[in-house]
Amino acid sequence: MHTSLLKQQLADAIRMLARAEIVDHSGHGSARRDASSFYINSAASTRGALTIDEIVAVDLDGALVEGSARPPFEFHIHSEIYRARPDVHAIVHTHPRWSTLLTMVGASYQVVCPQGALLAGVSLVDSPLSVSTKTMGERVAATLGPHPAVLLKSHGAVIVGTDLVECFALAAYLEENACRQYMAMQIGTPYVFSEMEQQACRERLWTPGLFRKTWDHYHWKL
Repeated sequence: MHTSLLKQQLADAIRMLARAEIVDHSGHGSARRDASSFYINSAASTRGALTIDEIVAVDLDGALVEGSARPPFEFHIHSEIYRARPDVHAIVHTHPRWSTLLTMVGASYQVVCPQGALLAGVSLVDSPLSVSTKTMGERVAATLGPHPAVLLKSHGAVIVGTDLVECFALAAYLEENACRQYMAMQIGTPYVFSEMEQQACRERLWTPGLFRKTWDHYHWKL
């Protein structure tokens, strides 16, 4: 993808996440630029009104390669995952309401809707602290492992994808499943999909077409 189109797609993804109240004033997203650098929104940018002029490029040590604005302090989330996962080309760090509430009370993420099966078994980083050091970034990357998402206790979530469309869709599914789980818990014990049902959902729903449909559903509102 051409550089300007990739930066525009990144800006769109962050704005859509902000409007969906999945990213707040301090969330961030990135897209791999090459093997040793990535694009990321600047720390001071307004997430809900982000433009490509507020996208900077940094290397895996956080040094600016494009732009002059400072990247977020938590750029280590992105750099350490990109180091560990060559298959990952997009990352978002979100501060979602429902997913975070589950971590605050020690409730594990359960698959309660079909799209939620795409994030089954999401792990937890058992610390609420900012991921503002290389060591913490390595911890997040190690906990993530080969999976598409990881939760940060009383803090937020990190979601990865092979591209921005997939990454965005998975971030939306994570929060939708968590919302349904939380709401169902107010009434009783939620029905959790069996392993067989989860596998069937993954086989049917893990498709670029569904990810694009999810992206388009949010994108038309921009």
